[in-house]
Amino acid sequence: MKTSLKKLFIPLLSGLIACNFYSCDSDNEHTAIPIAPILKEIKFPSENDITPGQVAQINGLGFAKEDVLYLNDETNKKEKVEVTEVTDSYLKFIVPLEAGGNYSVIIERAGKQTILNGTFKVPFVVPIIDVVLPSNNIPAKGKVEIRGKGFEDGDIATLYASFYPEGVEYNIPLALNDEGAEFTLPEGLYGVNSIMIIRGERKSNIGTITIETNVGDKLGGGIVFWVDAAKAHGYIVNMSNVGTPTEKFGPEVDPSDAAGTSQSIGSGYANTQNIVKKFNTLQSANNWPEWQGVKIAAQLCLDNRVNDGDFAYTDWFLPSREELIEVFKVKSMLAEKGVNIPANNYWTSSEADGNTGWAAYYVNFYEETNIISELCSKSGWTIGVLPIRAY
Repeated sequence: MKTSLKKLFIPLLSGLIACNFYSCDSDNEHTAIPIAPILKEIKFPSENDITPGQVAQINGLGFAKEDVLYLNDETNKKEKVEVTEVTDSYLKFIVPLEAGGNYSVIIERAGKQTILNGTFKVPFVVPIIDVVLPSNNIPAKGKVEIRGKGFEDGDIATLYASFYPEGVEYNIPLALNDEGAEFTLPEGLYGVNSIMIIRGERKSNIGTITIETNVGDKLGGGIVFWVDAAKAHGYIVNMSNVGTPTEKFGPEVDPSDAAGTSQSIGSGYANTQNIVKKFNTLQSANNWPEWQGVKIAAQLCLDNRVNDGDFAYTDWFLPSREELIEVFKVKSMLAEKGVNIPANNYWTSSEADGNTGWAAYYVNFYEETNIISELCSKSGWTIGVLPIRAY
């Protein structure tokens, strides 16, 4: 009898266990409930690395191939964008061609959405791609041809450079061609210029071009007297000396109070700034009566202003020793171009070597061709001042 009950009980128990394990009641079956995407360590690209119409990449953890991406602008206008590639650690998508400003980014998966932490910033740019600028120098008033895709009728090329007077830019309408666009340089442009393409409120800097310059060119408030090998950078001399023929360099000082200047080409501007700064500091500390209200040679150059049409050139300085020697070498040509440099000795912005405080170099313009440049007393000599400027 016990054996029969045992045989009956074991199958019954097994059935109950199996039924419980496999959930015999169909009402107890579970389905997965979607949740919003969980994304971590999100890093948006820099605004400088984003171009409308091009691919952008958001890095992070937790992306999935089924993710859909929306950009939501500051007016809460939401736009679905094209996703091009997804891995667990990044998502790539195409930035809309007309995008610009700040956006929140929404990731949607299985109908659930997550707003990513941070802001996706798109610059207001003109979406020009595959840009190729001329590699050779452009002659003055020459034609500039730009290869690239994305130019439109009405686009403006704005050319600018740090050596133009403050606020001066040249705005030139573009003409479209099969390769991209082109324009002709107006008069007055020279040296290395940046090019910005403007379309309404959108702007894109596409690079630089070099407008060739040559010794003897009349531009930038004076005459070019030196250019580099690339004919891209150079120096311009003022059309005449400034002040009187008998100006002082400044006070003789202890070696420790020298401005610490250089003789080389390229140092004149910094020399001039340092000389004026040092003089003002010493004058404030010592209150020398003989220098009250006196403009030293370097200050006369900084104060020089040349008006040329609607432009005013104010970035003049006292040339270094080597810079002024270059002026001397072409003084006959400069005279033919209308530069008035009376026979005189002229100050440079180069003090004596070793921080000697009492002397500075001059260049002798009495000579026809011999280059004479020696030291003289900063306050004992009274000679000429000839400003230059750089580009």
